[in-house]
Amino acid sequence: MKAMELQRCARIAVEMCGSVKPGERVLVVTDTMRDQSVAQALMAAAMAAEAEPVLVVMPTRRSSPQEPPAAVRAAMQEADLTFLYTTYSLTHSSARVAAQKAGARVITMPGVTEDGFLRTLSVDMDRLVALTNRLAERVARARTARVTTELGTDMRYELEHPLATLDGVAKDPGDLDAFPPGLFLSVPRARSASGVAVVDGSITQIGRVTSPVTMSFEDGRLVSIKGGSEAARLSNLLASLDDPNAYAFAAWGIGTNPGAALIGEDPSFEGERIYGWTHVSTGSSATLPGGTVRAKIHLDGIIGRPTIYLDEEMILDSGKFVGEFAEA
Repeated sequence: MKAMELQRCARIAVEMCGSVKPGERVLVVTDTMRDQSVAQALMAAAMAAEAEPVLVVMPTRRSSPQEPPAAVRAAMQEADLTFLYTTYSLTHSSARVAAQKAGARVITMPGVTEDGFLRTLSVDMDRLVALTNRLAERVARARTARVTTELGTDMRYELEHPLATLDGVAKDPGDLDAFPPGLFLSVPRARSASGVAVVDGSITQIGRVTSPVTMSFEDGRLVSIKGGSEAARLSNLLASLDDPNAYAFAAWGIGTNPGAALIGEDPSFEGERIYGWTHVSTGSSATLPGGTVRAKIHLDGIIGRPTIYLDEEMILDSGKFVGEFAEA
């Protein structure tokens, strides 16, 4: 039964999300720590769609952002569609940017497990795509955003840049998307992100937090980290990078995937997509619309059950969409 469901989700990934056409070159990039059942299912789905798939397995590289080997970088630029199914993210790599410039459609899926692939692609994809795009269009029209939570989050952003809309669909040359699907990413105006983010979900390279981590921002920079053992680990991680840009505010967003969850060793990538949750990120933003910062890390802190206002209009109330976004 699982094999059949895996193949069904792979067909959705290749045919609906990847918009594959007969004869197209499909590249699946994976590494030695990924579950090869997903990679093989993507290959089989591409062959069923009469495409020409190639699977490349590279050594696992324990960093984010990272760059793939030169041979993989070259293969990415020759593909029509590339799935980046790696343990650590290639989303913010220059190789990904070069592949897009060469016309490749790219879908990144770092850290995705077989279970996560099944959960997040078994949802009503038509509904997810529609909600994600409507939400992104509303945020793109807004000038300001405010995020609060009962735990004490109170973040404010001034908005002026285009958004990265990750609805899972990459249909045009140069498109970028990601699995799990269901997220927009917004880079605020430079130096405008300010306030307090109380992270109660998970943090990149730290994992799920056992007690909230309070991250304070001023003029678009992380200026203090408070909390328990995870806060101390986060402070040590950032200090070890010896990179001032690691403290720059990078982006925020809202998740729209009802199948997403905080699961796994490093669940923040999937956690960004949790339906009605939000996140803050620091570090690299240069590969996102409006971003300029290059850093040794792109770090996400996941915040549960937020209340969010756009230009003083509430769109989320404790993690539940309201107004025009409320479920029918």
